[in-house]
Amino acid sequence: MRRKSFGRVVLGILCGLALSCASGGPPARSAQLPPEIRADDPLAPTLLMQQGEALVREGRIEEGRARLQAALALQPSNPTILNQLGLAEMAAGRPAQAIEFFTRALQLAPAFSDARNNRGAAYMQLGQYSQAEADLLQALGDRYYPNRAGVYFNLGSLHLLKGSLAAAEENLRRATVPTGPIEAFLLLGEVEERLGKLELAESALRDGVSRAPERPDVLLALAAFLERHGRAREARAYYEKVVALAPYSGEAEQARLRLKAGS
Repeated sequence: MRRKSFGRVVLGILCGLALSCASGGPPARSAQLPPEIRADDPLAPTLLMQQGEALVREGRIEEGRARLQAALALQPSNPTILNQLGLAEMAAGRPAQAIEFFTRALQLAPAFSDARNNRGAAYMQLGQYSQAEADLLQALGDRYYPNRAGVYFNLGSLHLLKGSLAAAEENLRRATVPTGPIEAFLLLGEVEERLGKLELAESALRDGVSRAPERPDVLLALAAFLERHGRAREARAYYEKVVALAPYSGEAEQARLRLKAGS
């Protein structure tokens, strides 16, 4: 769960190419625009960016990246487009390339806290913890940044990677707010359990289920916790919920294995 959440953040979720964009080929030209979008339309960069962002969220990363590159060709000095390209690289598992996009965005807009938070997450994926912490703390210093919960989640994840459970716990608690990523509840549950604070761990996981009852991974995490601590009957009920909610998912496959093992 932890690796997956680093790619969103932060939840989210949570990158960039070289300045020459060498790893992705030359920027898209107007001839590569979708037929419904004209290069002389002043809204074209925004439309392309929105389409690219939506495609990346759907998992169609290369299609989304192509739209974002087309938007960048029309507005090469737009830091928001660069930030979205960085997120596309993160989604594709290319944090090194992502860092360069985020860096370009920050060169154009040094106070762009979203790009700084995202770059911190990318540094974390590369194991460059000092750079990650510097970026995250600077983003947190922006008291008007709306995604402060996402920064706290990234800091909590970073401290967990470094083995600092108390610091991880403190930051993850600050991330478990109504606007925070659901992954913060899962990770906080893991940290509390490792600290031996079982009631707090269960509370964090149940809060996650309340926040996102539609997510089978959250239900599965609670079920596994209950099973680990000798509450097989309660765990079974949640495993059954996972199967009913998303019968063809990987989580359902795991739940069926646990149900079979406990029968």
